[in-house]
Amino acid sequence: MNKGSKQEITYSDQQITEFINERKKLSDNWRSELDSNRELYIIGEDGNQFRLIARLNKRYPTDFSVILGIINPITGNLFRLRRYNGLAKRMHKNKLEKTRVYSYHIHYATQRYQERGYDEDGFAEETDRYSDIEGALQCLLTDANFELPQESQLELF
Repeated sequence: MNKGSKQEITYSDQQITEFINERKKLSDNWRSELDSNRELYIIGEDGNQFRLIARLNKRYPTDFSVILGIINPITGNLFRLRRYNGLAKRMHKNKLEKTRVYSYHIHYATQRYQERGYDEDGFAEETDRYSDIEGALQCLLTDANFELPQESQLELF
């Protein structure tokens, strides 16, 4: 069995849902920070530290990832809660379900993937909610309870 990254803590599905639902207020300059650094740190309403990462393959603009993770306060390691992917060079395989994903897809952290020793966000589902990195970012911000400042610009890169 090809195991994924090893986590020091197993988060339950309930905890993962609570992290996703925790309100995350973005600063007025969040956009310029993300554009220049390709990542952004956010403190959630309950005090959790989150990291938003945007990766784009400049050569293949449909190959991208927009990732939301939570920082473990003890180890400092990133636990990926969600990952909104574009069209990579290879398809994704859900190892437990033995299914394949060929299109744009969203990865979800799950308790059962962690317990089996796979990447925490090893499960993915196809989506038609976006077709570029901007759309993926918008979906993540909506799905993960981000609060945008007034008159916020969304365009990335």
